[in-house]
Amino acid sequence: MRPTEKIRKMFKNSNVTADSRLDKKITADMLRAFEKTESQKTGHQPNLWRIFMKSKITKLATAAMILLAVFFGINLLDKAVTPAWAIEQTIDLLKNFNGIHFSGATLDEQGKQELVEGWARANDQQTASDMFRLEADTGQIIVVSKTTQYKYDPQTNIVNIVEGQGPAMSPWIGAGFFESLKKITLDWNETLGKDPSTDRDRVFVTCSHPAAGNDGPRSWWFEFDVESKLLVSMKQWDNMARQGIPDFYVKAITYYEDLPDDLFHFEIPEGAEIVTGLPERMKTLQEPNSGMTIDNMSEEQACKEIAGRYWQAVIDGDWQTVALLRPIATADVWKRKYSGNSFEEIVSIGEPYQEAGCKLGKIVPCTIRFDDDVTKTINMIVLSREINGQRSYVIAGTWGSE
Repeated sequence: MRPTEKIRKMFKNSNVTADSRLDKKITADMLRAFEKTESQKTGHQPNLWRIFMKSKITKLATAAMILLAVFFGINLLDKAVTPAWAIEQTIDLLKNFNGIHFSGATLDEQGKQELVEGWARANDQQTASDMFRLEADTGQIIVVSKTTQYKYDPQTNIVNIVEGQGPAMSPWIGAGFFESLKKITLDWNETLGKDPSTDRDRVFVTCSHPAAGNDGPRSWWFEFDVESKLLVSMKQWDNMARQGIPDFYVKAITYYEDLPDDLFHFEIPEGAEIVTGLPERMKTLQEPNSGMTIDNMSEEQACKEIAGRYWQAVIDGDWQTVALLRPIATADVWKRKYSGNSFEEIVSIGEPYQEAGCKLGKIVPCTIRFDDDVTKTINMIVLSREINGQRSYVIAGTWGSE
């Protein structure tokens, strides 16, 4: 049985159902579209701060015309019209959903377009995914269970298993994502329009940020259904002006209160070669000249110490120290990432703890105050390591959104 057929059968036999507020027409359109490409599933590599994944597999370039047609087919109405919708209503609703099914497209590293279909389930805090599955039109499959990633390439018949990968979708596209996005973007704009295929009222939101991710600027286009208040489509560009074909495009989203564990089970194909490894960022975490050595402290005290030094360096704009303590990126990258975020003060550094599923290190909750008196708790992962017989510590990442 093919993976997609198995998944469809699982949904048919499960008790998981979409919320009654779901746009049924969008769901029907989505299923019909993917019936046409049942033999074509597309996958790509998850990456931090985006669902937006990268793949070296060659994909369908002709789908670019579809994206352009959809993008320019929106029938916008007078901006002065006030819709019966507010982002706060969407935020409240999204708190009720822990699972999503989405279909759309993305760009690979060569700028070629891929069609994708995926499923994701949020962690308990709804800050990131704890389970994730993506399928590609080439038969490529990616499953991320907690922090273990399985990636199958049918062209080579190889399954690559990577431990310590971290959440595939971080942040979770839910309430916290839109709360943060509206707060940090300076050009949030709402326009009332209609879906040309259903004539339903829509609200289109555009916004951007110069350093939304480690790689630089991001801009977005979101489509919300006025009646259901839910997000039904979105696009993201790796530029500030929403120029060119979107780097990530979601054509349709189905919401679930939860999704079953079995959906994210990865079955190794018969005869496939298994390759294991560590993500590239793990190599930088073992660099002897990175991190810091802390003597005469327990592991818990040392974890708190390095987390406190890291955030003080961010507040001071000491990007060299930030890169030294968190070596997965350069000083310039960290400067771009944190520009526009006015960190004012470290409120508290909490006690380290071991999170189930986090294999990189201990979690240190850090509460930071911004200059508008808003506070946020960011969970830092601190890796304890031994290099040349000496114990040292390094910031390995964050658990959930940052």
